[in-house]
Amino acid sequence: MYRQRLLVLAIATAIVASHSGAAQSRHERKARQLEKAAQPKAVAGGVTFPTPMPIEKCFDAVLNHLKRRGHDIDLADREAGRIATVIEVAGGHSQTGTRALATLIEDSDSQTSVRVAVTAQKRKKLLVTEPWSDPKVDESESAKAAAEMEKALQGAR
Repeated sequence: MYRQRLLVLAIATAIVASHSGAAQSRHERKARQLEKAAQPKAVAGGVTFPTPMPIEKCFDAVLNHLKRRGHDIDLADREAGRIATVIEVAGGHSQTGTRALATLIEDSDSQTSVRVAVTAQKRKKLLVTEPWSDPKVDESESAKAAAEMEKALQGAR
C-alpha cells in the first residue's frame, strides 16, 4: 500500500514537472506573447529595385543607410539577406508601431535586388498591454524609403 502511493506520487510529480505550462505563471506567458508579437515577420509587398552591386557590398550599404537615418537595427542576418529595424512606437493608449524591412536577393555576382517594406502594427495599451497586430505594408512609406535607399546605394557604388 505504501509503495503504491509512493509510486503514484512519483509518477504524478513527473507528469506535472514535465508539463511546460505548469512552470510558468500567467504573467510570464503574457510577457512571452508580447515578445513574440514584437518580433519581425515576413510580409508580402513592398517596393523592389535592382542595384548593380554584389550582395555583400549591398548588404553593408543598406545597413549603413538605415543606421544613418537613425534606425536601430533589430535583425541583420547576412546569410538570409534580411535587415529589420526596431519598432518605432507612436501614440499613447492606442499605439502604432512602424518598422522597416529590407530583403536582399542575389540576381548574379554583380547584381542584387533590394525589397523594402515599411510595416505598421497596432495595439492598445490600457490596463493591460495587448500584443501587436499582424504587420501591414504601408505602400506610400515603402516607396519613399525605397527611393531614399536607391539614391544612397547609387552614391555607395
